[in-house]
Amino acid sequence: MRHIPLRDQEPDTAWLTKANRLLDELKAAPDAAARDKIIDDNSAVWGELKQWLLSLSHQKCWFSEAKDCFSHWDVEHYRPKKSAKDADGTSYEGYWWLAFDWQNFRICGNAGNRKKGTFFPLRPGCARVRPHGDVRYEDAQLLDPIDEDDPGLLSFNVEGRTIPAAHLTDAWEKERVEYSIERYNLDFPPLMDKRKAVWAECWNRVQEYLMELATYHADKTNVIARDRSKQAIKRVRELMHEERELSAVARACILSSGDPRVTGILQSA
Repeated sequence: MRHIPLRDQEPDTAWLTKANRLLDELKAAPDAAARDKIIDDNSAVWGELKQWLLSLSHQKCWFSEAKDCFSHWDVEHYRPKKSAKDADGTSYEGYWWLAFDWQNFRICGNAGNRKKGTFFPLRPGCARVRPHGDVRYEDAQLLDPIDEDDPGLLSFNVEGRTIPAAHLTDAWEKERVEYSIERYNLDFPPLMDKRKAVWAECWNRVQEYLMELATYHADKTNVIARDRSKQAIKRVRELMHEERELSAVARACILSSGDPRVTGILQSA
């Protein structure tokens, strides 16, 4: 998962006008059944933003960072629109007033979106906001790729599994990571296989860099080895570019080395 700067963007005016009109219809609806019908009858509206949303992530799923092994793309509602389930399955009123709010949209692969469903638990003791309330009062258990801090809570290992980042000490943050791994289906087997391949490729490039660097330091007249080390480190950085698939796995691989010569790459990536 990488941060997606959704809040820095805005859809075109025509789409916003349509979404605002539908929100007005939802507000005027007499009951939940009428609101659900408005949402169902206009389900194509958020799909109109799919390509625009995908462009923000370089055509990758916002949760898995995969391009093709997490099935086709859904425009997912981070806060469910018609009903919201707690972790134990208890159902609550959904966030119907956010059904056509583009800031509630996320791009998610089908394999993850089907597993998430309408689950949206909050920290125990945290109250759910009422319609049109400020959702910033909610402490959501599911990680959110548009939150600048959330992607950094996730990491990966050599087996391709998603794990809590090594720096986590807060129990609630660990719970959020563990629940998100399960609910977003982040250890989907084909996804794990791709992560293992990215990790292996990154590790091999790192070892090539260290080997050429050692050769150069053993003989400073060997400028060919110095040039090869620079080319090797360039290939490592390429794996971390935000447009690359599973770039966060490459970052995790680099951090796992524990070698400051390698981890320093992160500062210049």
